[in-house]
Amino acid sequence: MKRIIFLTLAALLLSCGGPAAEPNTKPANEAVAIVNNNANRFGELVLKLLGDWTDEEAEPGAVVHERWSRTDDAFYSGIGFVMVEKDTVFIEHLRITVDSVGVPSYHARIPSQNAGGEIAFRMSTCAGDSMVFENAAHDFPQRISYALQLDGTWSVRVVGPGKDGNLRIERLRFKRRQG
Repeated sequence: MKRIIFLTLAALLLSCGGPAAEPNTKPANEAVAIVNNNANRFGELVLKLLGDWTDEEAEPGAVVHERWSRTDDAFYSGIGFVMVEKDTVFIEHLRITVDSVGVPSYHARIPSQNAGGEIAFRMSTCAGDSMVFENAAHDFPQRISYALQLDGTWSVRVVGPGKDGNLRIERLRFKRRQG
């Protein structure tokens, strides 16, 4: 029972709590410049994110899943969930959109939080094999990064202040799900 409570709490810490806030980490013209300089790289990286991914090592007894699909050139939808045995203990709805000026944003919606509303994170960096999305006005997380590793896995970091005010970093290592 303690393990299930811990996993549920861990999943909630990975989630987006607090009031919805507009992503406002960089001025719009600076964000556009970042994306324009790396538009091709963003397109390549987000396509590599498509599919089913799992992290079976984040917590013993739990499997963290993300599933991404492409709706069109400017919209990618995903779902994240945590399974403990056959029970889903956490679920979030994800999407990556590209606005009319070409700036990508990462959106997360957890039905039980923020009155069911989305939290948006504007892309702050797209370089090499990494995509970083930020929302400094949000409580936790404030930064979500996806880094493609040489072995084809994704290293995901979810960063922001913890409830105690200290920096909290959650790390996931997603492997492509086989079968």
